[in-house]
Amino acid sequence: MRTRGFSLVELCVVMLIGVVLLFSLLPVSMGLLRQQAGLDAKWLSVEMFPLLWERLSADFAHASSAAVSPPFAAPAFRLDLVPLREEDPAVSWTVVGSVVARTSVRKKSEEESSTTTTTWTIPGALSLDSDELASGRLLLRWEDGSGRELLPLACGRPTEKAP
Repeated sequence: MRTRGFSLVELCVVMLIGVVLLFSLLPVSMGLLRQQAGLDAKWLSVEMFPLLWERLSADFAHASSAAVSPPFAAPAFRLDLVPLREEDPAVSWTVVGSVVARTSVRKKSEEESSTTTTTWTIPGALSLDSDELASGRLLLRWEDGSGRELLPLACGRPTEKAP
């Protein structure tokens, strides 16, 4: 009985397939690593700011209502989000210039709850748009020195019925 080895051409084809797979999966894995690093980082770059915006939007999607404290445009403000469902955590966002803090309070039982706070320093500053606040809408302005970006906020998911 004779065993046949691999030819040089077969080895080259297998290596080429491996290299192609490696380079095709590299952007996906780098994106996931960058996203995780952005959510764990204490300082976010301009490129990482959209991750914070996605986190804030997700919190608003799971909220039935939001309260602004103080109820007028101020350099420091807090957004308290009331959860849409009982199993969702109560979330509050505190913004002081370029420092943003997210506090999540999840009830474990009637007498127990766990609190998690994450703080980020962002490039630029977030502020409330006072004209929209007077109309009862929440609109954030993000200014990073290169321009101004408006970030609208709305509670609840349009595809989900509120209880």
